[in-house]
Amino acid sequence: MIRNVVFDAGGVLLQWDPPAFIARLHPDAETQALIRREIFEHADWHEFDRGALDVETAAQVFGQRVGLSTDEMRRLFATANASLSPIPGTIQLLDELAAGGVHLFLLSNMPVSTFEYLVKQHAFFRHFKQLVISGAILMIKPDPAIYKHLVEKTGIVPSESVFIDDLTRNVIAARECGLHAIQFRGADDCRAELRNYLPHLGL
Repeated sequence: MIRNVVFDAGGVLLQWDPPAFIARLHPDAETQALIRREIFEHADWHEFDRGALDVETAAQVFGQRVGLSTDEMRRLFATANASLSPIPGTIQLLDELAAGGVHLFLLSNMPVSTFEYLVKQHAFFRHFKQLVISGAILMIKPDPAIYKHLVEKTGIVPSESVFIDDLTRNVIAARECGLHAIQFRGADDCRAELRNYLPHLGL
């Protein structure tokens, strides 16, 4: 019996579209490509998510790499955070799961600064019994250690839990750690897959 559903945040609960918010600040196509490649697709972005770089250090490191000032990097980070708008279909699904008595948890790769911003903006975070944020614990998906930490911190039984993430590597890692897992491809598809695990809810 499935008792717990664990959500990722970016790409599942919240829109994550770097090309769109980069373009708002930098109309030049070459600059956009440089920022995508050297910031958001660079290995250092994962270190930022992991908590190995704080927001000020990240602003300096990334800015030097792409030729942006620290203030410009702060504006880019602020724009990125503000762009993380809720995906309506997933939020509705989250509300229904909460109303149905499912235990809800969050497991997300994000810097602490982004998490602190988001919890002030969005009421849906109240649904989660516990939240595991990579930047706060210096671990990151898809490392097995973060799934082990999730289980130990929350006390959930992996075989009674479903994890939802948009990235294949994170879904595979969750399954290897004993959780059921769904790759998010849209709210309707996610709802249909969850029906197989929670038929009694009438999703």
